[in-house]
Amino acid sequence: MNAYKFTALLLLPFFLTGCWSKYEVQNMNYVSAVGIDYTDGQYIIYVQLLDFSTVAKLEGQQKAEQPPVWTGRGKGITFTDAANDLYSTSQQRLNWGQISAILFSERLLKEQKVGEVLELIDRYREIRYLAWVFSTRDPLDELLLATPFFRLSPKASILHNPEQNYRQRSILAPIRLQQFIMDSNEKAKTSYIPELSVRKDQWKEKQKTHVLLRYSGIQIYDKDKYYARMNLEEIKGLPWLNKHTIRLPIYLFSDNKLVAVLVAEKPEYEVKPRVKYDKAYFDISVKVKAGVNELHADVTEQELTQLAQKEIENQIRHTFQSAFEKRIDIYNLGESLYRRNPKAWKRIASGTVLNKDSLRTINVNVQIVYPGRYKLTP
Repeated sequence: MNAYKFTALLLLPFFLTGCWSKYEVQNMNYVSAVGIDYTDGQYIIYVQLLDFSTVAKLEGQQKAEQPPVWTGRGKGITFTDAANDLYSTSQQRLNWGQISAILFSERLLKEQKVGEVLELIDRYREIRYLAWVFSTRDPLDELLLATPFFRLSPKASILHNPEQNYRQRSILAPIRLQQFIMDSNEKAKTSYIPELSVRKDQWKEKQKTHVLLRYSGIQIYDKDKYYARMNLEEIKGLPWLNKHTIRLPIYLFSDNKLVAVLVAEKPEYEVKPRVKYDKAYFDISVKVKAGVNELHADVTEQELTQLAQKEIENQIRHTFQSAFEKRIDIYNLGESLYRRNPKAWKRIASGTVLNKDSLRTINVNVQIVYPGRYKLTP
């Protein structure tokens, strides 16, 4: 018995030594964002590395210097080959488990190589599906080097944290990688990728311009097929038919003169599909509650409401027409038909169920719930 106890004591240290295959935290570099380009038959990947000890911001403390941002560039005939090119000089192990943003270049989209990248992500367990996905036409390293205000970490920028900006101005809904993959594989549904660009002339710190990120449009990409790009002017109607829209400005004009600026909140909408003579038609109703931010003319509440309803309808129709010319179902109207009447959808669908007259009626109901400090004339 004593011999067994002695043997157990000798073996005990071997069971308490921990996981030998694990790496110490301080011996790894953590990739926070990755940008992917494709040119001349080769993948080019850019990675952003952050010092995570500088990410946390203590209350009442102002950082004396901008937290360091490192970017690396790798090149190869495949994504893995490009990553191995980065490993050759990374000094320490690169960890891909902390990526919160993925950038696709427009070239990558047009070459229809996104599917190959997504196939790798499916196989590689470290990269998470909760990362935000963006596209860009600007140099990828410029976007990865852009930093927010007050010497905060890049984690506070639109690239890594787009929801804060979206809550105040819901022009373009951010998309997570998981949602993009689901939408792009869904029948009768169009998937898009928000497009980011850099702006260098709007903000300054001590008379020195500061580069910041902004939305500049969307790229339509579906099932390994690139469709087109749409700028912000072309997609003005998109937020009205998006269930995630939180807050949206409406500029109202009469005779080319600004009458008022309203702020709409959380619009509600409904799409009713109809099929007639093997053609699909859609009736849309939108309900909006709005407040008056600015009033530049003497108008009644009824006139203001009518102007707002007309403007919202015009924006929805303008976006539909701009997208239809590119053969894009921007509002996923075909999906509403597919959900309610899949047999009819299969019968008439040939690339798209839309025709130039598909968007039939648009009924917009605007209710002004906050007129500001002054009451409006009924």
